[in-house]
Amino acid sequence: MAVALLLRAGPRLLIRDPGALGWEVLPWESGPSEEDPLPAGAIRILGRLSATTEIEVGSESLRRAVERLGRRARLAGSETIRRARATIPVPTDARERRFLIDLARARLEEALRDPDEVLIALAREEERVERALGRERNAALEFGRGGDPNVAAYAGRWARFRDLFEQHHRELSAELERAAQRVLPNLTQVVGFRAAARLLAQAGSRAALGRMRSARLQLLGSKRRPSPERGPKYGILYRGERMEDVPPARRGAYARSLAALAVIAARADVHTGRPVAPELKRRRDRRVESLRRGTRA
Repeated sequence: MAVALLLRAGPRLLIRDPGALGWEVLPWESGPSEEDPLPAGAIRILGRLSATTEIEVGSESLRRAVERLGRRARLAGSETIRRARATIPVPTDARERRFLIDLARARLEEALRDPDEVLIALAREEERVERALGRERNAALEFGRGGDPNVAAYAGRWARFRDLFEQHHRELSAELERAAQRVLPNLTQVVGFRAAARLLAQAGSRAALGRMRSARLQLLGSKRRPSPERGPKYGILYRGERMEDVPPARRGAYARSLAALAVIAARADVHTGRPVAPELKRRRDRRVESLRRGTRA
């Protein structure tokens, strides 16, 4: 049985008529929507198809547009669409290329406005600024020890720059904290906003973080590959809430406990949105006190 296929490609409507060679390419910058009719050229092509020709379309909105003309249509399978798209002629019109570039840019901007992506971008920028600020502080300790007056004058200007740099870091951290509280409220309260944001940046998305096991989350961001003999005890969680309250020899044990609580918090943020942080924080604090006393919680 003969089958005609209709696909949308940017500002074009493409029709593959079984009675003709190749594609019929029609301009169609508006639609498809409930109100937008098919272009006149498409209506003429569909009108000359025989009643026995089946019509397949690439989207639900195209199916409705065809059926408004009194013809029945069905959605094409994904494999049919994939093979058909491989034969679509490459656009040569500058207007169409501009349309496709603008469309790609709009979709990229929409993706970058996603709350996950905003928090990931802020987390990576804050981490970069923090490292740069640390290098500046270390360099300042070694700078100007010779007592040269020109060097001393420059050191004053450098100090003013570092003050502005630190102010920028404080403002960036405040914005990061607000974003982390919006996107990961439970996890932020359990491990702290900076660790929560960096865990998300390492995982790539809330969905990935919500599927993660505690052993994997514990090692996110670690710099050393685990081995049977010796490996890292924790990665990003070294910045976790209350880590500095635990004796250094017991921080690996605390990291395991904190990772288990962080997994529960992350899954609540991703799947249920329930406020589970208060109970998890109580469990975290009891664990800290038991490790400080050297007892089991």
